Amino acid sequence: MSPLLIVSEEGYTITVDCPPLRYPAAVHIAIEKMVDSKRLVLIITNALTSLVWLRVLFVYAYPGFSSLSDNDDNNNDVCEATLRPALFWALGVSTIELATAVLGFTRSNPLQVLLFASVRTGTELLVTPLIGCGSWQHLFTAFCWSLGEVVRFGCFTADGLVPNSRLAKSIRYSVGPLLFPLGAGGEMFMVISAAATQNRPIYFYLAAMLWPAGFYPLMKQLLKQRRKHFFSTTTKGKPEIKQV
Repeated sequence: MSPLLIVSEEGYTITVDCPPLRYPAAVHIAIEKMVDSKRLVLIITNALTSLVWLRVLFVYAYPGFSSLSDNDDNNNDVCEATLRPALFWALGVSTIELATAVLGFTRSNPLQVLLFASVRTGTELLVTPLIGCGSWQHLFTAFCWSLGEVVRFGCFTADGLVPNSRLAKSIRYSVGPLLFPLGAGGEMFMVISAAATQNRPIYFYLAAMLWPAGFYPLMKQLLKQRRKHFFSTTTKGKPEIKQV
């Protein structure tokens, strides 16, 4: 029972014992359904995003890397007809991650998600036509993107299907810190290659120099999450030592 203090107009103070506030069962059920609905939405959207990036990887298997590489004009046409449409689909579907962050479905920072998505989309739209779809820089970068996102969103999906499982997070925090720098480095080399092609202006080189500034906060956040996850894994089950 919680005491309630009431002061009358005459200045008398009366203490009344009140029962604790309880929500009706219907409210609890509604909250549980809301949580389950949000979880279901995340499972579906994460699985869909993982699948569209997996489709990009399939392009590397068929028609194959040799058909995509820029050895002649015909091969570049193959890349334009197969890889780039798959990439545009994957980048478009990936914007769902921004929507779920803005709606509060996840704990992701919307600004960081926006930076992450806009850099990739801008690179594909603006830089790729300058260096060619079949250039090694573009093929390498797109491969790192797709493999990293298949793993990342696949782990998100598994984490939703099996809550509190540490395996999916362990895989994500092991693969992510490897593929993310490779993909970001590929983007930077794409910009540098565009600057060197056809004597592009100096501002391309300046843009490449800005890449670490955008990369640093994202990588820092990823490593922070990784340390937190693996630290809690190693200390789980150990007795807590308190200083007196």
